[in-house]
Formats: sequence, structure tokens, C-alpha cells
Amino acid sequence: MTPFALLLLLGADPVEEKFKDVSIEKEFAPYLRANILLMEVAGAKVIRLKKGRFAVIGVGSVFLADDGARVRIDGEKACKVKALAAIVSEREGVQVAHEETVEDRTVIVLDGKDEKAKSVSKVLSLTKTKTQGVIKGMSAVGRWRSKDGKVLYIAMGAVCDAKGEPIIDER
Repeated sequence: MTPFALLLLLGADPVEEKFKDVSIEKEFAPYLRANILLMEVAGAKVIRLKKGRFAVIGVGSVFLADDGARVRIDGEKACKVKALAAIVSEREGVQVAHEETVEDRTVIVLDGKDEKAKSVSKVLSLTKTKTQGVIKGMSAVGRWRSKDGKVLYIAMGAVCDAKGEPIIDER
């Protein structure tokens, strides 16, 4: 018996204890709910299924400054973009650029009697990442918030065939 199943038998749902407003499509719920880290940690997840298929899920998260409608709408857009970017970067890779600037200077103070010197260093480190690609067939498959409501999560996902092409359900 899995720890998740044991918790459910005891009446405790770890997802409900950690999150609120949880809404996950039926097809993806078993995977996300089975391991709470899949819901908590942003990024891309690939889950092997039967018949050579696999589920691709990207989770994006943002901190919400308040509970206003504009903040929620902007948060949803940002979460979706972050989730899709995580999937693209997993598949295509990430271009990383790092720049570091060091500025050294010496300040000398003369007060008539003494001469004092102070050495000052200023370091600026800037790292940028870039990923680029096209994703087809991804839709929002889940959304939830942290228990305190301050973090919004959105999962984008699709079930893919062995070649990585999304399987469109003709329901």
C-alpha cells in the first residue's frame, strides 16, 4: 500500500492539507495527487503511461500580491507561460548567458593630520536564460493555490504518443 493510499484510508488527504481551491482534470489527477511534490515544485514532468504513451505536465507558479481580480488574471497568464516554458526548456534545452562585473575603487580621506584609505569592491552578477520553441496540444489541466492563498499554481499538460505528439481526445 502506498503512503498516499494509507493517508486516504486514515482520512487525511495531503493535497487538501497543503493546498486549497484544487481543480484538476480527471485524466491528470491520479498523477499529480499521487506525489505532492509534482504539485508543489514548478517545472516540467514526464510520466510514462501504458502503450508507449506518456503524460507531459508543466507546472507554473506565481506569488499573488493580493486577491484582486486583476492580480489573479495576470497571475494565471504568468503561470501558463512559465509552465509552457518549462516544457519547452525540458525538450529543447536552455540558453544561459552569465555576466559578472567587478568594480574596485579606493577612497582616500585626508583630514590634515592623517591619511586614511578604504578599498571598496562592487560586484554585479547577471544571469539570463532563454528558451524557445513551439508547443502544440497543451491546455490547462489543473489549478490550485497554496493553503494561505498567496501562491497560485497552474498545470498545463497533454497525453502524448511515443513520438511526442499530443493525442487529441475526440469526445
